Amino acid sequence: MTKLFVDVFLPGNGKTYEFQLDGSMLIGQATARIINNICEVENNTVAIDPNTAILSDMNLSKLLNAGTTLRAAGVKSGHKLILV
Repeated sequence: MTKLFVDVFLPGNGKTYEFQLDGSMLIGQATARIINNICEVENNTVAIDPNTAILSDMNLSKLLNAGTTLRAAGVKSGHKLILV
């Protein structure tokens, strides 16, 4: 298990959240986990559609493919992701 420590920015509310993810996790799985955790923190007040949500890596300037692992996509600790 490769631990990745990333920040996730949610433009809808202007907040950034810290996450610890496994580098072997598929991006689609990571996105679902991120959405669930943000909804828990915000008491389900954040409207995010998990079927259309996409992660973008600000450090790599690219959208991340849901079927790729975080590690294969080049995501590293310290990267900032955007949930769009």
